[in-house]
Amino acid sequence: MAFTKTSIMKNYFYVGLVSMVILSSCSSSKTYFSANIRKRVEANSVPLSKIQYFIDRDVVLKRELDKGETKVASGAVKFENGHYVNIITLKKGTPGVCTYSGPDKVSISFEMGDGKFLNFGRTKAGTADDPYRILADNWVSDYGIITYEGKRYHIESTGTEAAVKIDAKWVKTTNIQKRQMKGRTVTN
Repeated sequence: MAFTKTSIMKNYFYVGLVSMVILSSCSSSKTYFSANIRKRVEANSVPLSKIQYFIDRDVVLKRELDKGETKVASGAVKFENGHYVNIITLKKGTPGVCTYSGPDKVSISFEMGDGKFLNFGRTKAGTADDPYRILADNWVSDYGIITYEGKRYHIESTGTEAAVKIDAKWVKTTNIQKRQMKGRTVTN
């Protein structure tokens, strides 16, 4: 079988075309949730509690167990540096729901139960286009300290920049009301 310059060019064309189709189908259908995205969603009268949220990266919560504490509500217990540590892992892409919304923050729950939520919102230096990032009660070095299930945990440094995403369809949806004027006639 002889290859001509034309047949080789056709093969490159088809390979390029197939690659573009595959890459475009792999594009993300999710967008970061930000103050501007929130305004657009709320302008369409969509309650924040009716939207599916997703975490954009792995988040690990850790706390040292008190002496004599043998039961933990969730997560795993490991022995590290002579101490028992409770570790709760939130994997990238895990879905969550909004259980509370304030002016500049939302509480997202990734599992059932009281006190099982993380707060996300605008950071102090964040703009309206910046994603809602995980909020901590306070920060110590690279670790955020939060309250989860009524206990104090620190967020491992890899998760301190975690943000939430939503399905892009909520941004594209526009509530358009249309009607046609019927006209008026003179009454005698």
